[in-house]
Order: sequence, then structure tokens, then C-alpha cells
Amino acid sequence: MSELPVKVLRVALTQRCNLNCIYCHHEGECSQSDNGKKEITKEDIEDLLKVTSELGIKKVRFTGGEPLLRKDIVDIVQIASNYMDDVSMSTNGTLLCEKVSDLKEAGISRFNVTLNTLDNDTYSSITGKNKLQDVLDAIEKTYQEEIFPIKINMVVMKRNYREIKEMVKFTKEGMVLQLIELISAKDDLDSDFYKENYASVLPIEEHLEKHATKIIEREKHRRKKYFVPQEIEVVRSMHNTIFCNNCMSIRVTSEGEIKNCLFRNDNLIKVKDFSDHEKLKELLIYSIKSKTPYWC
Repeated sequence: MSELPVKVLRVALTQRCNLNCIYCHHEGECSQSDNGKKEITKEDIEDLLKVTSELGIKKVRFTGGEPLLRKDIVDIVQIASNYMDDVSMSTNGTLLCEKVSDLKEAGISRFNVTLNTLDNDTYSSITGKNKLQDVLDAIEKTYQEEIFPIKINMVVMKRNYREIKEMVKFTKEGMVLQLIELISAKDDLDSDFYKENYASVLPIEEHLEKHATKIIEREKHRRKKYFVPQEIEVVRSMHNTIFCNNCMSIRVTSEGEIKNCLFRNDNLIKVKDFSDHEKLKELLIYSIKSKTPYWC
């Protein structure tokens, strides 16, 4: 086992997406891939996972963009399952229904599915598309396939704040509702978008503290799991020094750069050759050891 303070590798497989969510932060990437031409290859991903596994990192999360737009996504999950104990994916869910079975066979451990609302109009206002039913069908299909837990990611904003109770009712055994704070870089806190859309999740957390039947604290971010009895997590990262100090993730961008913080791009490390495992290991260790809390 590694003594490094990182236990999760997050790999952005693409910056392409079939939605246009108003809050998207593109996993902190500055550049946008040109129709997938610069995207990290599955061969490089295998080299990366082999090395991170040797470092004691046994969990990988595939993100995007929308990772299911990768034509080789099933192959990538199959490769990952050879090296990782836990292979998860963050997806908007619109393309998931038809691929759930293949991904299960390939070794996927679980999904984080974005579902900000149960209202068609609100969904369209957030994503720019009318795809809500596709997401609901995907969640149901995943439930039938018994790929648990199914994590439902709800980014809390003024426009969907009143729906939180309905989202709690929607969540059933085997699901986890994650109420996620709308985030912003420090220099964007005064932007019109942030001011018009931000809704604090702190009152929600305070309410859950009082009314949950059980509370468990996770090692990751020192986040708490509230049971009401549905399982709820509040992801509150803004100005949260505890959250940042207990971050256990290292990131790799869709173009193959090592990135140790969502909001920082001043210390990106470009990997020239993923097949040079000793050099790759050296770069990963350096990036991990140079991690500093963004909110401190």
C-alpha cells in the first residue's frame, strides 16, 4: 500500500459532451479537445493505471465531458478493471441506458448520474436539451442491473432548490443523493452567473444534522453521509478548508496532463510518454506531493 495521501485517480476521457449545462466547469481544463483528436488513448490509460496501481491507488473515476461519447469506453472500463479495485464513472446519463449491460460485464463498479431536476422545463433550462426521460430510463436500467450504489448528483441552484424534497423522495434503497454546491473559482465569485444561480447548501446540511436518523463521516473530504432514511451527502467545497485538506484525488486531463486540483492550472504536467513507467511514476509522485488546498 502507498503512503501517498491520494487514493483516487480521476481521468477525464473527453471534453466532448452532448449537453450544454450552464454550470459546467470542464473538469478545470482550459483547452477543448478538437473532436477527440487530442484525447488520451486507451493505451496511455492502461499505462497510467498500471503505474497508479503500483503506487497503491486502487480507485479510478472516469469523467468528461461525457465519457460515454468515447467509442472505446467499454474497452477502457475493461482495461481499468484489470488494475483497479473500484472503477466508477460520472455521466449525464443520456447515453447510459443502452450501454449499462456492456459496462457491467466490463467491470464497472458504479455510476454517478447527474440529475438536477425531475421537471422537464427546468432540465432543459439547465442542459439546453430535452433529455430528462433518457436519464430516468438509464437510472432505472442501472437499478435493474443492480449496479449499486447509484449516486444521483444534484447541483443545487436557485432554480431547483425547491425540488430537493422531491429528489429525496425519488431516491430509494441502493441510491445516494449527492447535493452538490454550485462551485466557482475565486476570481469568478462576483460574476453575474454565480450571483444569479448560487444557493447555499449550508442550511440543508444544518437541517440534516438535526433530523437524520444516522450520520457517518467519510474519510474522503471528511464528508458526512446523512440517513433520513434515504442516504444523502452534501458536497460543500466552497471556502471549505476541511473539504480541501482532505482531498484524496489526483487528476489526469483528457489530453494527458497530470493535474492535482480542479481549480489550479499553474502546475499542469504534460506526460510525453506514458510507456516510460518510471518517469510517469516520478511525475505522479511529484504532483501528488505538491498538492496544496485551494481553499485554505
